[in-house]
Formats: sequence, structure tokens, C-alpha cells
Amino acid sequence: MALEYPDIICEYIEAAQRYESDGVQIVPSLEPAEIPIDGYAMLILLLQSAIDVPTEVVVRPEPPVAGRLRGTPLLEIGDAELRVRLESAQVGALYVPVKVATGAREGQYELQLHVTVKAERAARRIRPPQKPDGFRDELLDDLVGLDLGRVLGVRYTTTPTRKIALPFAIARRAEPPQPPPTSASKFETLWRVEDMDWQIKAQREVTERRTYIADAMATEPLYAGLLIEGHERCARAGIQLRIGEAIALSKVLTFAARHFVDNDAIADGLLVPIWEIALRLGVSTDDPRWVVRKIGFGHLTRLAVALSFGLIAKAINAQPWGLEERRGLIQEISSRLDGGDSLPVELLYIPLLAASSIIAQQVSIPGENLRQSLELLKAAKQARAEVFADPELAQSSALIDRLLETALAHSAA
Repeated sequence: MALEYPDIICEYIEAAQRYESDGVQIVPSLEPAEIPIDGYAMLILLLQSAIDVPTEVVVRPEPPVAGRLRGTPLLEIGDAELRVRLESAQVGALYVPVKVATGAREGQYELQLHVTVKAERAARRIRPPQKPDGFRDELLDDLVGLDLGRVLGVRYTTTPTRKIALPFAIARRAEPPQPPPTSASKFETLWRVEDMDWQIKAQREVTERRTYIADAMATEPLYAGLLIEGHERCARAGIQLRIGEAIALSKVLTFAARHFVDNDAIADGLLVPIWEIALRLGVSTDDPRWVVRKIGFGHLTRLAVALSFGLIAKAINAQPWGLEERRGLIQEISSRLDGGDSLPVELLYIPLLAASSIIAQQVSIPGENLRQSLELLKAAKQARAEVFADPELAQSSALIDRLLETALAHSAA
């Protein structure tokens, strides 16, 4: 391959194993995978071209049938053939509404997908059929939606095929009945070759100025800038930070930045997506700290939230939150702080401020009294007693208190 294009599928779904048909990588799913009788689901086909010419992808769904031979299909799919034209290296998602046929019975089934791919002309491969190496981090067990996989790469393998068996279940009738889908089949572009240009430009600038950027990201000035930025962002999101909360938030954001910058092998995972945004906006990147604070705050916060979940799991040897819940919170917290939308204060604690007590000693600020900082966070948490009185937050509140008390016990008097 003269040029290897980034893997985009990994930003939308964990796909260490995927299918490939004549140069197009495919990850199919039915959501939900357990469909109620007379209910609806969405067939989603993630398609990633691994060749440098346009292709036509044709998918012929073959639903299971009831009875023998000429039985009735158990799923109703609007089109007998699903057709998508992909440009060179294009990545996209095809969404197809599916309905369980009236009279279908509960049980385990398979939807067969017959795939045909036709390239317009002779093609060269621009994405490998497998990637044995990729980004790994003990604190990050899931990379979906973090803009790390497309920059640093993830491990995956493909299985060549022209027929895919997609398992699903038909369950009891839903109560209340499900509303029908609001739209017919649609294709959404997720990535084009033009997007590669911005990533290359950002990568080049980060590489050429790596030493300068690393020097600018020294802990003390970075912490000071993020202290101010965090306070401003939270105020816009409707949270007036107490001093202990502001210190804690700045520490965990600084930890996240240094976690990447201190390791040359993964630093691009933090920097390249931020520099991409700056280049697209046409803003100056002369001041790296300003770029990270103002342009990259959303990306930095995403990484900080993801790392915080990992820090907590490592500290208590368990992961209190499920995968989908974590993914949702990562995106919700970062987007609200970045965009200025209202953010419930408990989401600032879960998991960012909770994790801040774990790394309190690792982000050392000259002149700081560590124990005092932790006591200020404890006092701030106690001042939010009305919020944490919610029974649904009882377990999270107890976890935060436990982590704080552990940090206080290990801090100098």
C-alpha cells in the first residue's frame, strides 16, 4: 500500500473481527438484537472501503422463514436488494428498518445477508485486511468514540465472505406496542477521502513541532490554564464550582493531557484530533496550551472521562458502570461542557471528580497542600448533599466518599 487510510469503523463500534467482501469491510448488527413480536429493529451495516476506486455494494437479505420450504419470512424488510455506492476509501452506515412479521413465534434465528461488491476498475488496497498491532492502554478498555483508533490504530482481523449470518431473537410482545420507524432505508456517510487531508495536515504539524508542543504542555502552566477554563466551562453549563471542585477538575484534566503527552507513542491520540479542529477552523496554533484549552477542550474531556472510568475500576478492582452507560456519559459530559449546555453537577462527580482523588498526588503543583485540596473537595461534596440525597445516586455517592477517604488517609498531614 502506497498510503494506508485510517480505520474509521473502530470509532463507531468495537470490531476486532469484521467481514470483508471484495475490498469492502462490513460490520452488521441488528438493534435491538432481541426484537419483540410485532416489533421493530434497525439493521445497520457499517461499510468501509479498503480499496482506492468506487464500488457498488449490493446486499440481499434472506430472512428466516416459518415452516418448511415455502414458509412465510419472519422479518419484513422493505427492499429485496440494498444498494450502496461507495467512493474510494469511503466509510458509511446503511440503516434499514426491519419488522417482525405478524404471527412470528419466539425463538433464536439468523438473518442471512448475501453480499456482492463490484469495483469500477482495477483497484489497489488502501486499508489492510488485518492489523496485528494497535493502541492499547490499561486504563482504556473501550476506544469507541474517542478519536483514538483512527489516529493510533486498533487491532482487527477480517474474514473474507460473501454470506453473513446475523443471529437475533424474537421475544415476547412489547408493552406498550412499539411505534413504527420514522424513515425508510438511508445511507449516512461517516468519512470521505477529503477528511484524510485534514488528518495528514494535523499530523504533519504536530510531528514538526512535537518538542515545542511538549514543552508548552508542562504540568504547572497546563494546570493553571485548565483551572480557569474548567471554571468557565462549568459556569456556562450551569455549575458554579467550589474551589475544591475546581482544583479536582483541573487535576484530572491535566492528568489526562499528561498521560498522552508523556508517551511519544500515543501523544498523537490527544494532539492530532485537536489540531485537526484548529486547522478546519482556520485558527492559529502558535500557542499549544491555548489550542488545547479552547479548541480541544471537548476532546480532552472525552479522554479524561474515559480514563477516569479506568482509574476507578483499577482502584476498586471492579467496573461499576456498564459499557453503554460509560459510552453515553463520555459523550454527554464532554459535549455539554464543550458546547455550554446544562450539565447536572452529579455528572461532574461521576466519574471525573471521583477519579481526581485517585491521581491527586500524581499531579503535583508547587506550594499546594495536598490534604487541604482533598479536604476542600470533601467539603464541596458535602455541600451538594441535596443532590446526592437522590436514592439513585446513593451507590455513586458512597463510592466518591470512599475514594476521598482513601486519598486523605494517604496524604501528608
